[in-house]
Amino acid sequence: MPFFIIDNKKIDLTQDEYKMYEDICLSYDRPPSQKGKDLFVDLFETDENGIMLFLKPPSKRQTSFEIFMFLMSIFQHQHLRLMHKKVDDMCAKMKEKITEIDEKLTNKKNK
Repeated sequence: MPFFIIDNKKIDLTQDEYKMYEDICLSYDRPPSQKGKDLFVDLFETDENGIMLFLKPPSKRQTSFEIFMFLMSIFQHQHLRLMHKKVDDMCAKMKEKITEIDEKLTNKKNK
């Protein structure tokens, strides 16, 4: 999955999620001074893999409920994707192990 930059932080998003981010930013742009991207400042932290570690309540500056809900959704989606990957990896390992056991049983029966 590609990495994008939001608030000078690397973040792991799908293309659709990033498109939604851009649309939200555009909807809050009020030239010349207000930029929608500024409403995302200091609301979250990510790790080196672009996964959100936590969301911060907007205590230093104002933001919209829409933006905070969007970030909550991204946080949940990222962690669900991680859990799905772990389950898929575990299933693949189990399948390999079962195949290996089946081969051993077949070899024993043939002897």
